[in-house]
Amino acid sequence: MKTFLTIIIVLAIIMYFTRPGVEKHKQAIASQVVKLAQTEPLDSNAIVCWDFEGKNTSFKQQAQQNPDEALKTAAEEIGKQLEVKNFLLCSVGSLNRQGKKQHVSLGLFGHVFCTGIK
Repeated sequence: MKTFLTIIIVLAIIMYFTRPGVEKHKQAIASQVVKLAQTEPLDSNAIVCWDFEGKNTSFKQQAQQNPDEALKTAAEEIGKQLEVKNFLLCSVGSLNRQGKKQHVSLGLFGHVFCTGIK
């Protein structure tokens, strides 16, 4: 029983000190958006859609021709609306898109996992 509790406490301490911040969330989401833009059309009907100020067509071309520049553009746009809440053991990123708040990322152990991005 002591060993189990020790493992749980050590795991909780590691999770606390390795939870990602806002910048990691922003970069992970932007990377996912660029990857999607390169392979398929951006979905303007999804709860979390990417309209980059009405420039989806030019953003898609930019993502295919110059992914690094597209990543910067996406990170800047996402940064305007991204809200990251830090909980004790993790962090959760949310965006307000189309009037709805949607959780789009989860940060654990120094990594950010994207969810709900279309």
